[in-house]
Amino acid sequence: MPAHAMDPANGPVVDMLNEIADILEITGSDRFRPLAYRRAARTIEALPKPVSSYIAEGSVSQLAGVGGAISAKVKEFTTAGRVEYLENLRKTIPSGVLEMLKLQDVGPKTAGRLFAELRVTTIDELEKACREHRVRGLKGFGEKTEEKMLQSIEFYRSGGGRFLLSAADGVAAMLVERLGKYAQRISPAGSLRRRRETVGDIDIIASSALPEGIMDAFAAMPEVRNILSKGDTKSSVLLTNGLQADLRVVADESFGAALMYFTGSKDHNVVLRTVSIEKGFRLNEYGLFRREDSSAVAGRSEEEIYGALSMQYIPPELREARGEIEAASANALPALVEEGDVKGDLHCHTDWSDGSSTLEEMAAAAEERGYEYIGITDHSGSEKVANGLSAERMHRQIERIHALNSSGRFRVRVLCGSEVDILPDGRLDYDDDILGRLDYAVGSVHSRFNMEKKEMTERLLTALSNPHLSIFGHPTAREIGRRDAITFDADAVFGAAAENGVLLEVDGSPSRLDLPDALIIEAKKHGCGFVLDSDSHHRTSLADVRYAVGMARRGWLEKKDVGNTLGAAELLKALHA
Repeated sequence: MPAHAMDPANGPVVDMLNEIADILEITGSDRFRPLAYRRAARTIEALPKPVSSYIAEGSVSQLAGVGGAISAKVKEFTTAGRVEYLENLRKTIPSGVLEMLKLQDVGPKTAGRLFAELRVTTIDELEKACREHRVRGLKGFGEKTEEKMLQSIEFYRSGGGRFLLSAADGVAAMLVERLGKYAQRISPAGSLRRRRETVGDIDIIASSALPEGIMDAFAAMPEVRNILSKGDTKSSVLLTNGLQADLRVVADESFGAALMYFTGSKDHNVVLRTVSIEKGFRLNEYGLFRREDSSAVAGRSEEEIYGALSMQYIPPELREARGEIEAASANALPALVEEGDVKGDLHCHTDWSDGSSTLEEMAAAAEERGYEYIGITDHSGSEKVANGLSAERMHRQIERIHALNSSGRFRVRVLCGSEVDILPDGRLDYDDDILGRLDYAVGSVHSRFNMEKKEMTERLLTALSNPHLSIFGHPTAREIGRRDAITFDADAVFGAAAENGVLLEVDGSPSRLDLPDALIIEAKKHGCGFVLDSDSHHRTSLADVRYAVGMARRGWLEKKDVGNTLGAAELLKALHA
């Protein structure tokens, strides 16, 4: 292994030491302590083999800069996956202060001063302080400092920090296809494989008998802007679209272990390593080993490793340390919904409102996907900017859809719905005459997003009590990176939706992914049902339902929880229940 390539096993240890240094610097510790932790991190980063081997040899405290106190923390982390000292340090500052370190030109000392002197605890609060010209009032700061910070915030939010899952998805697919011919096995890992809504960078894991060839091909791709590092087992590049991609190559017998380790999440890995230790094993990215004699037990596949730990295989979407390891140990994991379970899409727009495909084109696209039905939900009249349908136009579209179904032109059934605005007072944007003619109505918030929590809750409860409302569309109304979620009493709203039989939408539009996974979990506890939709505005974007499925899987949903896994007749009964 080249001297500049860090052993992957040491990455979490290096991160732990640097995080301690960051917090000590933020909180104003004497300058020597942060320096000591950073020096130890650099030493471990340069080691030619896992730091655990130095611990086993009893020589870790002899490494340069890794004295008694720091070596004790390194030992604690490698055995327990956590360090009590760091966990206590984290309690001394809000988590948002650490997030500010992701901004260009904001280091620990700057973040510490912003927190101590202006009580800035989040990136949003920093932006507000800059726009109110409070930052320039600090000694050593000025107008240009504020301008740079605002530029850094804009860059971070526009993709400099994280990218939409859909953007990373396409790039990862390209990398896997391009590099697959050099590999025995290859797969994306990281937050992309867990289907997080945003992705910081792309991790690709490959096994290959000829790692040099795959590394050369990776670095030589025309999409590469800069080569950040290139080694025998790991290379990192910055792509022309701003995404960083990391490629790691392992022996095929370690492929499953590496894929598991670099898929994460960090918290899942910590719990899994702890369970492994309790069962007498040692787990790392090279495999699962018996602690007593270091003999290999598993590593070729993830299934093999989970099986050796007496667990069900845990799908990547669930690996967030939210009880999945306990459930897998008890053979109690849910049978997660799959894209193939979805029999139709219930949220689609056409050129009657703000879509760009015709009714016929959308029906044909649904038929090509093997759907049994497709629901057309053009906007209601209040959405002027989206060419919403007046009452008269809505009546005409209903007739057009009925005629299309009667024509026998398509096997797929076209359902007549509407995305009806939930008005500020909670009324729906059509009268009962139109609502009664629809197969179903999707109610969505498209205005007055900044209502106070109590007022918004009342607005939603009024809408949910309307007997014509079948689906609550993109319930938080968020647009990732552009508009925050509306605020409402989730217990009250989810309780009302369950009581009134209104299904909650998981919207697969890449900028929405709404409901988010954490709220899906909460809503399911209230007994809510769901639908998985694409919110498609073009025939090709029907495929975006895969992002809704990913979010649903992260929310522990099963086929039985999802209304549009039913056939058309059963679905319409459910929508009208």
